[in-house]
Amino acid sequence: MPERTIVVAGGGASGTLLAAALVRLDAGVRVVVVEPREALGLGMAYATACPVHLLNAPARAMSAFPDQPLHFVEWLVEHQPEHADPQTFVPRSVYGDYLQTIGRTTQDAAGPRLRHDRASVTDAEVDASGVRITTSEGATILADALVVATGNADPAAWPRLEPGLAEGPRFFRSAWEPAALDPGDPDETVVLLGSGLTAVDAVLSLHHHGHRGTIVMVSRRGLLPHEHRLFDAPPAAAPDATSARDLFDAMRTLADEPGDWRGAVDRVRPRANALWQALTLADQRRFVRHVMPYWNVHRHRVAPAAAKTLAELIAADALRTLAGRTGEITTGAHGVRVPVRLRGGEEHVVIDAGRVINCSGPEHDFRKLPNPLIARLLERGTMTPYPLNVGVQVDEDGALVGADGTPSARVFALGPVRYGTLIETTAIPEIAAQAQALAVRLAGGGTIALAG
Repeated sequence: MPERTIVVAGGGASGTLLAAALVRLDAGVRVVVVEPREALGLGMAYATACPVHLLNAPARAMSAFPDQPLHFVEWLVEHQPEHADPQTFVPRSVYGDYLQTIGRTTQDAAGPRLRHDRASVTDAEVDASGVRITTSEGATILADALVVATGNADPAAWPRLEPGLAEGPRFFRSAWEPAALDPGDPDETVVLLGSGLTAVDAVLSLHHHGHRGTIVMVSRRGLLPHEHRLFDAPPAAAPDATSARDLFDAMRTLADEPGDWRGAVDRVRPRANALWQALTLADQRRFVRHVMPYWNVHRHRVAPAAAKTLAELIAADALRTLAGRTGEITTGAHGVRVPVRLRGGEEHVVIDAGRVINCSGPEHDFRKLPNPLIARLLERGTMTPYPLNVGVQVDEDGALVGADGTPSARVFALGPVRYGTLIETTAIPEIAAQAQALAVRLAGGGTIALAG
């Protein structure tokens, strides 16, 4: 029987964990990871070198292998003993080193069965014989299956912006643009468009690099992510949520039982995807519009050290949050003028800032992404947007659902690309479980071997 070829588009956390799972299966498949970065494993989230960018979960919860829950802690003991406490919130750069170690050891174990092409997948044509894949370097790869593991997208383009401002030195389309978080003038006012995890990263990095001026976060509701605590009471016995309404009820607990909100959210999380899928489309739309912002700040929490820094900056009036919508952002006397209509009324304020950084989080409307592979898959009907126009449609194994409603036997999604069909698909525990299950399917069954 000829060896099967699996191409993975993207070599960040998702693609690397899938490649590792496929190699551990030892099922005779050939894996080609198409990733422009020099090393496998980093992606956007773990490429940061800033030491105050911490994981949002303790080390004990961050194993790359579901069947070896202490794998990351054991790696820390060997490679980074100063961070080896299972309760530690490790710098993301250290976790990036861990993922790169997994990438290297996987390549060493696989030998010629794993190839890393430094490029991007730009097109994929599916027919009865397989998938014909084109890369940004002009290469053609014939594969039995393609896995889209491109991770989180860049933020959406800010819609209310003076023409030409985005090309200037004072507006940054993303917090991860070069120099966005290195303050040229440490006393300037900085406006962050958004107040979620990306905005928190921006605040921490600016502060770490010596910024002294005021930082203003502007978002529709002005909500900040909450603190992750290690020693809250655990969820009650038999915690599984059992009905779709529990997804809404967990959020009501925030108001009715504010002391127990972490327990309420954590009780729902293991079944959040099943509960999300059990909602009607109308209720999903209602959840996205009215509840999702509150779910995000309570579910996606920040490390205690990050929460402490935010609290100190707020107390010193160095960090402010505004709930509202921006008007057109224009060039001003001091750099950039940002008008904000405050939430719940007609009051307007204008902020004169030295720089503005788009921290609004990843674009979830796949029809708007500049990624040529996504565009071609949508154009051909191999990939279809989720009905809410957030993410795409996949089946329970991650197979892309085409325009005809049929799951593909050849093209799959992994990690953040499954968002829309799933509500929980961006954290390492979910991605690692997806990678292991998808590897078994792609390799035609088999048993995962323990990682070394």
